[in-house]
Amino acid sequence: MIKIIHVTEDHSNHNTGITSAVDALTRQLNQAVDLEVLSIGPEAVPVPIGVQLTLLKANLPGGLWRVALGEPSILRQSIAQATIVHLHGIWMWPQWAAARQAHQANRPLVLSPHGMLEPFMWQRQTWPHRVKKTLYWRSIAYPAFKDATIIHALTKLEADNLLHYFPGQRIEILPNSLDLDQIDKSLNECPQEQPSNPYILFLGRLHPKKGIDLLIQAFTRLCNTKMTLRIAGAVQEKDKGYDQYLLGLVQQLGLENQVEFLGAVQGQSKWNLYRNAWAFCLPSHSEGLAMVNLEASACRTPVITTFQSGVTDLWATHGGMLINPNLEEVVGSLLQVTQWSRSERDQRGNSLRRLVESTYNSNVLTPKWIALYNELERMSHE
Repeated sequence: MIKIIHVTEDHSNHNTGITSAVDALTRQLNQAVDLEVLSIGPEAVPVPIGVQLTLLKANLPGGLWRVALGEPSILRQSIAQATIVHLHGIWMWPQWAAARQAHQANRPLVLSPHGMLEPFMWQRQTWPHRVKKTLYWRSIAYPAFKDATIIHALTKLEADNLLHYFPGQRIEILPNSLDLDQIDKSLNECPQEQPSNPYILFLGRLHPKKGIDLLIQAFTRLCNTKMTLRIAGAVQEKDKGYDQYLLGLVQQLGLENQVEFLGAVQGQSKWNLYRNAWAFCLPSHSEGLAMVNLEASACRTPVITTFQSGVTDLWATHGGMLINPNLEEVVGSLLQVTQWSRSERDQRGNSLRRLVESTYNSNVLTPKWIALYNELERMSHE
């Protein structure tokens, strides 16, 4: 049986987007291939039964570069036992070290940047950080990744951007996917609730690129509404202080009675939040393909998101709303949401669910991943 090793810098709930994507992929592939997830500890989300989890110990204070120099033999052994190496992310030691080891062991290499090379991720940096990042890319990252067998893009837009960074390399487009059967099972196990007041939900990592500040500011324009805003998610160590900025913004705008911070939410509580929200909103400046948009839609909740979030252009014709990440368009979308009847809200949510079923369903996408891995396995023997 083919063995795939998925390498990520952090397979815990702190690394929300990539962790969700890798977790979904391993669960979908678990019956078809042998799987291992290799990451830097000390914690990780539970992996499916039958999937091997290898956590390396970080050496540097604060998890700098997520480096585990004391355990290279474990990394070498894992890759030597793998048929294919699949990297998730590009900026940390695990991806760099695994790429080098895969090349030495002559293993096919799949690289998924997960939106980390999108233009916004460069533009938002201060010039010293941008220079540092550019030097790292040119001298360390790209030399390790330039021989990757396949560069994996989540969308056509990301694929077009990646052509600049990986000229001449093969790029395959496969979106993130959801196990809808498992989501439905989770929803059926928790009772339906009717909140006393309708709320807009944001769920995800608290990060400047997510546009959470726009969402908070937009609530000052919603007059005569009982709508509230619930913000679920935690801030990563490297973005420490951003949560305090958001709290200060709420206080500055006098929205303490309308905006609630819930912290990190997982499991049944997460699915309840999605399902019971009047609408979900992710006004992000940049995403590869945001899993939270797909998860909310799977729960039949209408989703407002941006053209930059990676969803299909069909989103706006299947019950969702697509906007640009600026205050006026966020305000305009929320004003529309407050005018929906329950019937229109439910119709939009059901339509988005059907779109997810046809476009992002694991039953559709998992066979494509298996076919791609099988092709790489055959190529390695030619």
